[in-house]
Amino acid sequence: MADLLECLLQIKALRETPGRLQDLVGAIPAAQWDIRPAPETWAPLEVVAHLADVELVHGIRLRQVLSIERPLLVAVDPHALAVRARYRSWPLSVAFDRFKSRRAETLELLDTCRADELERVGVHPRRGAMTVADLVAFMLTHDIDHLGQIRERLGLLVPPTAAPQGEPA
Repeated sequence: MADLLECLLQIKALRETPGRLQDLVGAIPAAQWDIRPAPETWAPLEVVAHLADVELVHGIRLRQVLSIERPLLVAVDPHALAVRARYRSWPLSVAFDRFKSRRAETLELLDTCRADELERVGVHPRRGAMTVADLVAFMLTHDIDHLGQIRERLGLLVPPTAAPQGEPA
């Protein structure tokens, strides 16, 4: 029962990601979204485009697990996909709208799952056996990591300051 409740809470958190991203999109000028902190480091815009594209992958994986017995899940190289899809050329509004609509489709699918279906298993090439609930947890971790990257790259995260000498950190 605890695992089911945890999964339902994670699905609820997945539902909140587009709103959190929308808050950032609305608060920060579009020009800042295209600034790369280093030549080979994605700009915030590219991270949003990545979220949109990977949401397709998440949807495919979920559909595989829910419709095929122990499927081999697809794996993608996110950097190769970024180059192929030309993330830097996406307008911010397009990247965000794609993520938002693709996430809505994923949530629509998850909303149809019964408790026993959350335990269905697929096999990921690198992570091994994963249940639908595991995929949901992975998706949420992915969201949290990339929202943090976006906030950091937009200059919204302040690094911790060192504690004065003699005081605990």
